Amino acid sequence: MDRARPNVLFVCVDALRSDFAFGDYGADKPLFEFFEREGTAFDTMVAAASSTTPCVASYMTGTYPPDHGVLSLRDFSLAEDATTLAEAFDAAGYDTSASVTGPITDDTGLNAGFDRYDYRERDTTVYTDWFDEYRRELDEAEGPWFRYLHLWEAHVHKDLPPDADGDEIDYDAAVRGVFEKVQRLLEVVDLSETVVAITGDHGEAFADGTWRHRAAIIGFNQVPIPFTDKRTRNVRSDVYDQYLRPRGIETEEWYNSLRKASATEFPNAFHRIGHGYHVYDFLTRVPFAVAGPGVSNGGRVNDQVRSVDIFPTLLDAAGVDRPDGVSGQDLLSGSIDHRPAHVRAVGASGERERWLDGVRYDGWKYIQGRNRELCQLFDLESDPEELENVADEFPEVVERLRGIVDEHVARERQLETTAVSEGAEQRMTSRLEDLGYL
Repeated sequence: MDRARPNVLFVCVDALRSDFAFGDYGADKPLFEFFEREGTAFDTMVAAASSTTPCVASYMTGTYPPDHGVLSLRDFSLAEDATTLAEAFDAAGYDTSASVTGPITDDTGLNAGFDRYDYRERDTTVYTDWFDEYRRELDEAEGPWFRYLHLWEAHVHKDLPPDADGDEIDYDAAVRGVFEKVQRLLEVVDLSETVVAITGDHGEAFADGTWRHRAAIIGFNQVPIPFTDKRTRNVRSDVYDQYLRPRGIETEEWYNSLRKASATEFPNAFHRIGHGYHVYDFLTRVPFAVAGPGVSNGGRVNDQVRSVDIFPTLLDAAGVDRPDGVSGQDLLSGSIDHRPAHVRAVGASGERERWLDGVRYDGWKYIQGRNRELCQLFDLESDPEELENVADEFPEVVERLRGIVDEHVARERQLETTAVSEGAEQRMTSRLEDLGYL
């Protein structure tokens, strides 16, 4: 292999929260201890959204949805002028392949640049023969190669390892199990010749295992009050618009009052399970870690970075030219600029007026709804769990951050996207139903 062109293995664990990846909650995670020891691990990477497809498109292109065109799970036309990681590696002479699952089918256009784009059904997990075959092929691959692996075991319908027991939170057991499998992949990878990176596309909210939280989750799922309502496919339910809004009741403030009273050990208690309905940190703060030739030993880094930074980071680490127009920055360059991190909640709804937009910047998180009155501002230094909305107390901060968000949304409205074909739309609707989104 040409040592000037290292192999690149890029793994995404779907729905991977940063706090659980680093072992801040739940069991210790030797996988991220390895990256802290052998490379650099970032614990505050902000995802572009809280749903899979726009998140993957963002780190695969180094741009945000208004640029790459993949706006949601259902608006998934990749812009013709977008360049994917696979296309950049392919142009540099790499053998490129992906093994994916979930909603990122080839209809999304995210297969661009891959010599092979293998889609796995939901029941093909790391606990099946598929994983052993993938590991064998990775061991025998001739470089230089680029491999993208998307794993689904920690998603809402979790796949637990055989040794899971009732003492673990299901989510933590799922993360632990999939991490153990990733460590097995590292056993067949030569780190002197291979850049290895791991991230999550977005975070996750889940039951904490207590009867109180499980009862609350059941109640929240039965009463159509939360942002995501599968019965109406709206990001905010019609019940809110008809009954609560006229009375001045803000659903999120009600939720947060329950979260404050719950006294559980980690954020998200007494909230909807899953993702896609909001942009709180437990839904959008993900880890990113990288190790391999030329990667400095930076340990654990707390600086805020963005998922769009993955694109230039991996290309620069491999010595591959990057295209113009990239929003991200190389995180291994030795100097990280603090830039606004855009976030959005789009769920599986095609009704854009019900989406949420936000920005995480300068220690603040600002969130607003499209065509409705939701306005939230959180001081992340004093309130990292985002429980106290201080928008009324800091109108000047709201105005400044709103300007950043409005400019971002305005770019989206100017975006000219290719219409999704009827066949592709039908296939995606069927896929989202199979995956439990609809």
